[in-house]
Amino acid sequence: MPRSHRALAAASSLLLASSGLILASAANASAAACGAHKVTSIPGAEAEYRLACSNGNLRVYGWVKDTRPDGDFAALHVHSSSGEVRSAFADGMGKVEHFDFTFARASSAEVRLSLDN
Repeated sequence: MPRSHRALAAASSLLLASSGLILASAANASAAACGAHKVTSIPGAEAEYRLACSNGNLRVYGWVKDTRPDGDFAALHVHSSSGEVRSAFADGMGKVEHFDFTFARASSAEVRLSLDN
C-alpha cells in the first residue's frame, strides 16, 4: 500500500476508534420520558431508575451502587427538561444509595451514570 494510503487508513482507524470511545461513553447517558424504567451499568457502577409524571411534575427515583474498590464513587446525575440538576452518590465498594427526586414543570430528563472521585 502506498504511503499516502497507509496514512489515510491509519487516520481513518484512529478516527473510528476515537468515535467508538465517544459512543461508548455516550451510552451511559440517556434521555427518558415519563413511564421509563432503566437498569444500567458501567465498570464500577450500577443503577436502576424510573420516571413518573403527575400534575406537571417529574419524579425520578431508584438507586445507584458502587461496585469497585477503586477510590472512586458511583454518581448518577439527573438533568431535567426544566433545567434542574440533581445527583445521587454511592461512595464505597458495595454501597447503595437510594434517591427520589421531584422536578416541577418537567416531563423528561437525561440521566448519566459515571464514576467521580
